[in-house]
Amino acid sequence: MTQSSKSIAALKRERTRRLARIGARAYYLRRRGREQEMYDFLCSEFLALGGVYVKFMQGVLFNSPVMRRWQSPARLKIFENLDTQPLNVVALLQHELTPERLHDIALVQPEPFAAGSFGQVYLAQHANGQKIVIKVLRPMVRELLRYDLRLLGMFGKRFAAQEYSNFNVKMDTAIKEFRVATLNETDYVTEARFAAELYETYRGHPTIVIPRTYMELCTPHVIVQEFVDGISGAELLKQQAAGVDPAAYIYEKLGSDLDTQLMQAGVESMISVFTLPRIPGDPHPGNIRFMTDNRIGLIDFGISAPVPRNRAAFYGLLLEWSKVYEGNTGVIDLFGQFMRYFVNDLYRALKKLSTFTSGMQSLPGFSALSGDKPSASNGDLVREIGRIVQDAFDSATGASDFRTLIADGQMLHAFGQVANKDNRLGLVIRLESSEVLRAAQTYIALLNSLNRNSLYPLILGRATEIIARDNPGLIHDTEDSLSTTQAISIVNRWLERVAMNDPLLFRQLLQRISPREAVAQMKTKEAGDA
Repeated sequence: MTQSSKSIAALKRERTRRLARIGARAYYLRRRGREQEMYDFLCSEFLALGGVYVKFMQGVLFNSPVMRRWQSPARLKIFENLDTQPLNVVALLQHELTPERLHDIALVQPEPFAAGSFGQVYLAQHANGQKIVIKVLRPMVRELLRYDLRLLGMFGKRFAAQEYSNFNVKMDTAIKEFRVATLNETDYVTEARFAAELYETYRGHPTIVIPRTYMELCTPHVIVQEFVDGISGAELLKQQAAGVDPAAYIYEKLGSDLDTQLMQAGVESMISVFTLPRIPGDPHPGNIRFMTDNRIGLIDFGISAPVPRNRAAFYGLLLEWSKVYEGNTGVIDLFGQFMRYFVNDLYRALKKLSTFTSGMQSLPGFSALSGDKPSASNGDLVREIGRIVQDAFDSATGASDFRTLIADGQMLHAFGQVANKDNRLGLVIRLESSEVLRAAQTYIALLNSLNRNSLYPLILGRATEIIARDNPGLIHDTEDSLSTTQAISIVNRWLERVAMNDPLLFRQLLQRISPREAVAQMKTKEAGDA
């Protein structure tokens, strides 16, 4: 065994022991009710481990209570300026590039000026006079990454899954997607190509700045890009923590309007879901640069988010969410679009069965969930479930206006904590579009941190207006039809989950959704159609 192999084996053993100690200590603190101490301990330990453990904080844990309740001045360190490792960057470049290509790099500073989870960044100058940055992969990252991901997978299933108890989100799927995204982030060739795609897309854009990537100087271990100046989102949050008004700081240093910049970036991120095959998947504060002339720059494209396959459902969710702030909709309609996007199979099944329930209010045993009064939903089973959600909000808040509950943009969290506590509705959230959602939540978290919540309705309103104008077909797009047999099967599996979680709710749903007479009528109609 070589010395390098011995070092890697020793590091793996130490990682295993340390993560076991972290898990045991976190479990102990949780059981003793010392949750704040647990959050601080867990995040501090992961920050100290660095690498993929910091990426785990940015990704899987970023929007969980773990990160939201971490009280430490080091909290913003996870986004930029992580600890660096000794590295001879000149020797590395000599190994990676041909002598001809080396001549394209005139100067390189020997010490890194920034560091991320997997890479270190050095300032340099291109032979054409352009200021550039050289990002290099940290030593032994790839050798340890797969092992660390296995350890995190075990940790996630035993600990992090408890932070998502109000939806039946499969943590195995979440960890798998995180694993894939993380491995992709160490693929510098793919990252460079994605960055080059975005550069071509936004070249000449008046407000969005993407750095030029020098593809001829990129290798599996090195990415060379144009330097993007400005003030990072992480630096801006540090200034705010020190008592500085962020908008005044941006105006004084750059002459730009912070709200305009945030608004433009938010609108563009939503529009890009409908214009690009994939979008930047990690717009955290360290990857955003506020610039002069109201421009905003994006850097670091290691994680790309494929856009949702069902863009019509995503648009419907954005539109209904926008209407909430305008006072033109309520819980029932928003929850309908919520189901359409997050739980599309159940949504389509209920819509299918709804075609048989309209006009069936008079059938024996067919009563509305709210009692013996006729339903106001005209047989729409999705709306009937929405009424349950509405009642849950009214009971929890004492008022039907729930805008304050989603004022921070955490719609999924609001539905989970109020309407679906302990997953009483038995909803299995499909995570096929989780990367886009994570990107959106990451940006929303930045707005929250800067106390710019008032921008939500403006961003949503403007974005949905542009999306509808440029994609008129989305408005009239319909869902693929299911057969009655498929619909009944999906609904029955859902009812089984509800029966396990909330027997009383199950009995109510059974009355409304699956009376014997309704099933008989469906089978009769289906036989007649055949």
